[in-house]
Amino acid sequence: MVLAAVGKNGTGKDFFLEYISKKYELPMVSIGDIVRELATNDGLELSRENLHKTSQKYMGQFGQTFFPEQIVKKIRESGAPVFLVSGIRPLSDVQFLKDAFGDEFVLVDIVISDDSVRYGRMLARGSERDGNSVEKLREFDEGEEKLFQTSETEKMADFVIKNDGTAEDFYAAIEKFYDEVVAG
Repeated sequence: MVLAAVGKNGTGKDFFLEYISKKYELPMVSIGDIVRELATNDGLELSRENLHKTSQKYMGQFGQTFFPEQIVKKIRESGAPVFLVSGIRPLSDVQFLKDAFGDEFVLVDIVISDDSVRYGRMLARGSERDGNSVEKLREFDEGEEKLFQTSETEKMADFVIKNDGTAEDFYAAIEKFYDEVVAG
């Protein structure tokens, strides 16, 4: 099984995957890690804007499937029966991974209904790239939508997990998902 998560910035999609990876000792790869590595190699500061520019550059040079190709290669080389993928953005990533892994590819949309709650959680993680206001967060959302059509990607999800409650609620939802879908 290849498990990936989508959602707006700050919804907990990476936390969802990292929690499963650590708790159940499953391997994970992030498209963002690949983008950050390429941006660093290009001598760029790791801001959201520069990461978007780097994504555009490499997709422009090597095609829309450049990043998912790197992911598929890493997954196949690993030989792991369950592999987690972080950083899915455009619909073409989902389509590429579904083509590569068929029904073994599972996509989960992580959702927080209130932007101010999402922004508060982003502030708590302390990343400088998250911006300094709910309005800036919404600008980032608009930029990602324009660049990646993320709303279309979210529609492709096999499952939706809401992260509107407490951390304990989210842990419980993750463990229920794992038990029913991954382990089940």
